[in-house]
Amino acid sequence: MARFTRANTPLLEPVIALIAGILSFAIPDRPADYRIPCLVLGIFLLAVICVKYLFYNRISSWRRIFIWGLFFCLGVTLTAMHRIDPSAANAHHGERLTFLGRVESIPQTKGRWNRSEATLFCYADSTSNEWVPLHDLKVRFYADTSTRNPGLQIGDIIRFRGRIYAADSTGYDLYMRRTRGITARCFAWQVFWIDSDTTVRARIELLRNHLGNKLLSEEPDDPDDAGDLMQALAIGNQSDIDPELRDSYSRTGTAHLLSVSGLHVGIIFMILNLLFGWMRLIRRGYIALGILVIVFLCGYAVLTGLSPSVIRAVLMFSLLQVGLMLSRYTNSFNTLCAAALLMLLWNPYYVYHIGFQLSFAAMVGIITLYQPLARLWMPRHRMLRWLWSLTLIGVTAQIGTFPLVMYHFGQLQIAGLLLNPLIWFTVPLIIGGSLLYLASTWQWVFEGTHRIADWQNTIIGWTGSHPWIAVTGIRMSWWSCAAIYLIIIGSIVWINHNGAAKTRSYFRRSVDAQACDRREAK
Repeated sequence: MARFTRANTPLLEPVIALIAGILSFAIPDRPADYRIPCLVLGIFLLAVICVKYLFYNRISSWRRIFIWGLFFCLGVTLTAMHRIDPSAANAHHGERLTFLGRVESIPQTKGRWNRSEATLFCYADSTSNEWVPLHDLKVRFYADTSTRNPGLQIGDIIRFRGRIYAADSTGYDLYMRRTRGITARCFAWQVFWIDSDTTVRARIELLRNHLGNKLLSEEPDDPDDAGDLMQALAIGNQSDIDPELRDSYSRTGTAHLLSVSGLHVGIIFMILNLLFGWMRLIRRGYIALGILVIVFLCGYAVLTGLSPSVIRAVLMFSLLQVGLMLSRYTNSFNTLCAAALLMLLWNPYYVYHIGFQLSFAAMVGIITLYQPLARLWMPRHRMLRWLWSLTLIGVTAQIGTFPLVMYHFGQLQIAGLLLNPLIWFTVPLIIGGSLLYLASTWQWVFEGTHRIADWQNTIIGWTGSHPWIAVTGIRMSWWSCAAIYLIIIGSIVWINHNGAAKTRSYFRRSVDAQACDRREAK
């Protein structure tokens, strides 16, 4: 049965109200338009009040209704504050101008263009020859490699002549504006280096690039798929992975392994607690151990690029470590809600990030469905129990994510249920071996980890080459995806309600609340 109630999951309702406020303002994508949020809030409050007075007065307390409305308004306000205004890019769409900006990511050469992200500070007015500010306009920057342009690095301050094209307000361009703040593309054919601005972010990216190069083979002419996999799993750099290999991971349902997420952070969490567990024997050592683990997890999140899935996982395991420090039980579902609440308060547009959606959907599936399925049958043999537990984790995670995978990527993977238990055995070895090699530079560690990564790529490539391994070409509308999730949520509700005879259910009032209701009735 589901293991959450209103008492031990108090953050679930505020998170739902916050997300509703975010979506009501962000979906229309109009600046300073509060009519739809006000309409949604008004209809919801009217419906709740009507139900409370006409049909069922115990649906909720006035205090809970007030909290719902407060978090809904907070979501609307934060979304309005974080909205990226594309008017600056639209005003100069198609114009040839001279810009001043800074390179914000490590450039990658793809054919004719040297691609990166850049921030545009200002442009030169052709009539007055004065610099007009652009208020840090973020763009996709393409430098022409056929001309004599300098080799760009992250953090370079440049002046260039180019043409700017405003991004669309639909599809992938809208997704990039909401999740990355990118509102335009800029093509440059004359680039002049001015200075270097080594910001903290630039230093981190340079460190990631340096560490990633250490994980590659010393023979640059030969493709090193195993080294690219070690980069992706250890430091979150998957830009060098071969497209065919990436497609094999996608077709087999193991593409989530290439992006650092909760699985990778959980492995680091367990490794740290195993390595430094002896600190609990010291007086107040559990406090020092907790601080050490949290600091290392935060450092690992920074090293891997601070993606939403990593932030979610680091927040969850940090809260879990705090619970261990205080010797208190922490409800997994409430911890997940706390992580979502903190992330959305920091940036409400995280709700549109695919990594955020998949990460939380997988965790909800595992938390709510693993225990009921495990109680149906669990083998007694230790090794079989371990393998079956990994299989159940994969099954419940895929139950939570397969509608999103079909909606975003148009495919349904079949082999993931069989491959996940096998791959989850090799992934900890690859992550641990890669980080150990970066810390020690022991060559035998690199060779062993490289061999395991190559073996994993071989299995994934062979499995993904079969056409029956995945169903592709699926077209799913958002309402179809929502309908499937309503069925999944209904199943979770039924499981939770079915076990309410023995334990308190989220959807049934507690014994104390029922006693209060009986006293009020008398």
